[in-house]
Amino acid sequence: MPITLEQIRRFLGRPLQDPYGRTFGKVVGINANLKDEVTGVGIEVGNGEFVQCPGDRVTISADTLVLAPTWKVEAEEFRKEFDVVTRRLKALDELFSVGDIQKDVYEDMRKQHEDAINELKSKRKSILDTLSQRSSTLNTQLRQLQTHLAGNKMFHASGEFDDQSYKAVSDAIDTGLVRAMAERKEVDSIFGYLSKLDSSSTVPAPATQTPVAAPTPAPSAASQPKDQVMVLHVRET
Repeated sequence: MPITLEQIRRFLGRPLQDPYGRTFGKVVGINANLKDEVTGVGIEVGNGEFVQCPGDRVTISADTLVLAPTWKVEAEEFRKEFDVVTRRLKALDELFSVGDIQKDVYEDMRKQHEDAINELKSKRKSILDTLSQRSSTLNTQLRQLQTHLAGNKMFHASGEFDDQSYKAVSDAIDTGLVRAMAERKEVDSIFGYLSKLDSSSTVPAPATQTPVAAPTPAPSAASQPKDQVMVLHVRET
């Protein structure tokens, strides 16, 4: 359900975060349609630049405005669409196989769903490319943070960093590591899910109707065997 202007306006001028707790920027503008639904959010990012994000990427969590990454929104939309089209295609095949749908109607409806699956295949490839790039970026960030952490430990052990400075930078790096690893875990999880669809996303062969066997007629009264009668002859002596 879209967020309304009434719900989001209290965040104007306040920071918003990504799902992993990192501050993305400050809300400086809100766009809404005539239904009061938020269609876009203007954000001042940390480097002083301004970006416009679609309203469907924004959610409210407790007292925080959260901006979902583009890859996460696209992956969730794909999952929902893929789940719907595959369930409908399966139901369509089952109905046709038992004769509940006429053949010409079945073929038309199946063609529509096959086209939808083929479109989703292209979308899936694009999402996988985006996820791969994001995973590579996060790996680089994690490596840099780990290098800084090791260097700070060295400077602290050599007496070049005092305890207070060392603790401050170590806490910041530890928080950064936790957040980056949380995002990478989710990226890898979604990447794995989409990769497994490589074979299962192939459009299955059309269903065939199962011929219904004609009922076996009950035997007529004339063809039914009559009860046999045994006759005993008694001979007097």
